[in-house]
Amino acid sequence: MAITQFSPSSLRNKVGDFARGHRFNVVIDRPPRIQGLQSSVNQNLQFLCESVSLPTRSLASNAQDIYGPPREIPYRTTFTESAMSFILDDNMEVKDYFDTWQEYIVNEETGNPRYWDNYVTQITIHRLKNTASSLAGPDNIAYSVLLREAYPSVIGEVAMGHTGGGEVLRLPVTFKYKSWTRNLTARGQAPVAGHHG
Repeated sequence: MAITQFSPSSLRNKVGDFARGHRFNVVIDRPPRIQGLQSSVNQNLQFLCESVSLPTRSLASNAQDIYGPPREIPYRTTFTESAMSFILDDNMEVKDYFDTWQEYIVNEETGNPRYWDNYVTQITIHRLKNTASSLAGPDNIAYSVLLREAYPSVIGEVAMGHTGGGEVLRLPVTFKYKSWTRNLTARGQAPVAGHHG
């Protein structure tokens, strides 16, 4: 069979190896002002995060229609939520962790929300190189982003049933955040002018 320029071997010769989706690491900084969030559980979250998507970014725009075909002029950057899935431990400590975090945000007795700075945190998502030998370090990280001022907005349902057998339980958690930036310092690069990563 003839080798074309679009064959996997030809592409590998041009660009090298392809990125694999299972090579990632998620680090959620523990909000320091929330009592009851166990440090040990927080450290285990990076190992129990089963899936995550790199966040999206889009530009909101207005049509400028003065003469001729209109131009869509961007005026603001917008971001979507970030969805993650966590494997649950037998003691349900991961579920307790996110429940405690969310219960702090809005007081269940009074309905009053807490101060923003007291419950938001930073989340780092690393896409690791296929050759990575550890979860950190510029030689192991191919791409990295920071979710700034993040908090769990939705703690999803955990489905249980007698017909489920021995399936491992998973907890979907959706995070809202103010913005995200590329984390250039994690890859050993100097931030560009105006960049805060």
